[in-house]
Amino acid sequence: TKSSLVVAFDFHSEFRGYKEYEDTCSYVSGLIYFSHMGSKDSGYVDVILNPITGKYASLTKPRQNIYSCSYLGFDPIDKQFKVLSKAYPLCSNWDPHRILTLGAGKLRWRSKINFPGYKFGFSKRICINGVLFHLAKTDYEIHIVCFDVRSEKFKFIDTGSHHALSGKFVNYKGKLGVISLNFDKADNTAELRMWVLEDVENPKWSKHVYTWPKHAPVNPYYVSIAGVTATGDIILTMDNFYPNSPFYVLYFNPERSTLQSVEIQGLGNSGAVYAFVDHVEDLNANEPLKFCSISEEGASDN
Repeated sequence: TKSSLVVAFDFHSEFRGYKEYEDTCSYVSGLIYFSHMGSKDSGYVDVILNPITGKYASLTKPRQNIYSCSYLGFDPIDKQFKVLSKAYPLCSNWDPHRILTLGAGKLRWRSKINFPGYKFGFSKRICINGVLFHLAKTDYEIHIVCFDVRSEKFKFIDTGSHHALSGKFVNYKGKLGVISLNFDKADNTAELRMWVLEDVENPKWSKHVYTWPKHAPVNPYYVSIAGVTATGDIILTMDNFYPNSPFYVLYFNPERSTLQSVEIQGLGNSGAVYAFVDHVEDLNANEPLKFCSISEEGASDN
């Protein structure tokens, strides 16, 4: 079955800067985080945006991490936002990660050296229930790095296969999920393949395969996975939008095999669109956009 709705944009926010790389935009507990933004005034910075108020703040990275990607995490127990800036280009105890706890007043980057070393960190990441997951490569294998935002402890998780490279990290009912959209050009069909990390301590993945609905208003070749709602609906959006052409957000429920399409109007000029799922503004969280200055170096943390 299928149904459709039409909605329009009712809020616009602008800030200066440009994205240097793709896949550097993420969403965490009510805030949108742009990593590695280019700025004519201050070089590369990270930008944190509150989409409800339109307020944003820029973070200047430490010199050693200026070209690296950073991740925003949220601790739901202490209601704290933290930024993890990975070392560049190699991640080792000689070139440590740095952590910034957001809040009011003067902030300090702290060195974090007790973490597993790896050669390369990918920009793919997600924060689920206080644990920040991101992809990393050692000498011969791909791993998922788990960073507990509250305790600031790291661990590696074996991906089991290389599906984590091509898939989208999602929050599937409180668990880490990886979803990919696979095409068969011969018969013009597509499948949604999802792997769910059932156990973090003893890594075990379950696999689920769903057929792309033939009645979808958009060719699956032109859509991307945005995430999964709390009820289990898989959200997909069009990769780009163009003037005078409809832009759709698709809600696919794999258990009921239903598809709902929502046409978004008021996007303006053509460009890229990022969609985030289950936005909730945590009014009890510490306001992270009130800080006034950042110290580049902090004390080492052993």
